[in-house]
Amino acid sequence: MTKAIAAGAFLIPFIAMLFGYELSYETKLWSAGISLVFLGLTGLFLVMDLDRPDRFLNVLLRPQWNSWLVKGGYTIKVFGLLVNIWAAVTFFEWSVPEKPLLWLTAVFAVLLAVYTAFLFSQAKGRDFWQSPMLVLHMLVHSFMAGSAVFIIIITSLSDIMNWQELLPSILLFALLVNLFTLIAELSISHPTTAAKTTVKMITHGRYRQSFWLGTVLLGNALPLVLILFFPGTLGLILAAMLVLLGIYITEKIWVEAPQRVPLA
Repeated sequence: MTKAIAAGAFLIPFIAMLFGYELSYETKLWSAGISLVFLGLTGLFLVMDLDRPDRFLNVLLRPQWNSWLVKGGYTIKVFGLLVNIWAAVTFFEWSVPEKPLLWLTAVFAVLLAVYTAFLFSQAKGRDFWQSPMLVLHMLVHSFMAGSAVFIIIITSLSDIMNWQELLPSILLFALLVNLFTLIAELSISHPTTAAKTTVKMITHGRYRQSFWLGTVLLGNALPLVLILFFPGTLGLILAAMLVLLGIYITEKIWVEAPQRVPLA
């Protein structure tokens, strides 16, 4: 989830730029600041998750380039470097070409959002993680998280972002794509018993309450209703908070459930 916010906090203003909006000084600094804070949390959690955190430097200094753990580590470093450069260019008002920097950073933001899908796919014993939809699943979560965070931020500021009317539309579209992704991931014909067992565990077993209540109802259906029928400030804030909660619950299920199926 922290990774989704880090990538989305940059990608959402970048999309606004593609739609022809000028990014204000404040927008750029908010975008960079949020990205860097949650990128730092992502790196911290990744190191803490290792059995030997003290050996994390081996990932960077003695890299095995066939591993997406290594590629992901370098993606985090390069994205962080580019965002820091963009923040410095903005803060000190340096006269450098900005658009090439934004495009390059956007490429690494997308890589940051999706690299975990390729990391999971290298765990060949976890059949559910071999789904080709996992990349889209993680990319759309970054757009949901980024738009949700900015919706929450904008309510505490005074019209400093001239592109804020885009946010409900981006979040609405991302929610629809996310629902499609969920349906595709869970309804396609899975070729192995392990993958089918995982799907059954999510929809009818151990995780059924978390999935149907947390992911489907709170994380997707209610935000859609709020955006469509209660598009005022309070409705949008509540929708944004529910989206972030839904992302957290969904990612927890998608990480845990496949690992509960015995490998032998």
